Amino acid sequence: MTANRLLIHIGHRNTDAVPLQDALFASKNALFSQDIYLPKFTTENLERFTLGFAPNEDVNLDRKIADHATGPLTSHWDKIRAPHQQSGCETIVVSNQQYFKQISTQTIDKFEDATNGIAHEKSIVAYLRAPDSHFLTLTQQRLHQMREPTIPSRTRIKERIEPLAKAWSGTITLEVFSDVTMKNGNIVDDFVSRHLPNFDLELLVRPKATKPRLSVEAMALLIDRMHGRLDETVDPTSLIHQIIKADQKLQNPTQPKLREEAAQTLNNWAAPDLAWLNENYGIRFPELDYRLIDADDVDLSLIHFTDIAQICDLNQDRKDALYHKAKVRAKLPRPVQRLLSRW
Repeated sequence: MTANRLLIHIGHRNTDAVPLQDALFASKNALFSQDIYLPKFTTENLERFTLGFAPNEDVNLDRKIADHATGPLTSHWDKIRAPHQQSGCETIVVSNQQYFKQISTQTIDKFEDATNGIAHEKSIVAYLRAPDSHFLTLTQQRLHQMREPTIPSRTRIKERIEPLAKAWSGTITLEVFSDVTMKNGNIVDDFVSRHLPNFDLELLVRPKATKPRLSVEAMALLIDRMHGRLDETVDPTSLIHQIIKADQKLQNPTQPKLREEAAQTLNNWAAPDLAWLNENYGIRFPELDYRLIDADDVDLSLIHFTDIAQICDLNQDRKDALYHKAKVRAKLPRPVQRLLSRW
């Protein structure tokens, strides 16, 4: 039996795709009772569920390497088509945090073909962050993963959405990821109320909140380490782990917020994307003053920053205290570090 609707959420990085997937998966029984089918394997991505395959391209999914030239491990879209999987459900919801970055001119045709015949109607939903907040949250994420910050593309959204618009036979909906516009200020309530409107929000099971993000002080120390400004006699891996752990326990963390000049530069840098989104989809981020955006006014030193203080204010006393605590513990033997991690 063919479902009425296939709803695919392509999780743009740092738009709370994982909390959304966690909530949907935790609520799968309630969803199923209302004829909404959520394939477990697509959300957990245990079987390398992908949109398509670019020739000779390796992609790291959940730290597992899949050679896209050889194709998927199994035919996941065929698996969704299987009658015993759908069980007569009206709507099929597929969500994966990897989807957004996998869309390209090389993958979209295969994605189009693979998703045909699953449902009478198919649609894609993507939530998007404003350029400045996207850059900040991506920097936090990469530092937490012990990776250097990256320079964003000036057309990062167009590069992903435009191939969809050209080859996708279903509908494309772009939503703004903003506390101002999302229902109840979160993506879970917003996604369900907008795209599964017949589902009662009271039936949602909400898993525990994720761990807090890095403070500005922790970000500053991790940037300092990358540029050789910390004690190089201390094991760098241990020091990083201790900075992250101590940051969650030390009081009064400074929440990251871009300085006005840094935020403006990042939004100016992304002016081509912002113009494309507005012209083609009517998307405008409520936090931005579009009258001030100037593609020619970009301070590259704020994008290629080498010190977090260039773009964010921080508490120097807390940074010093955090470094002292992390450094002392990082010098201890590993068994002692593991024991102290409980305290």
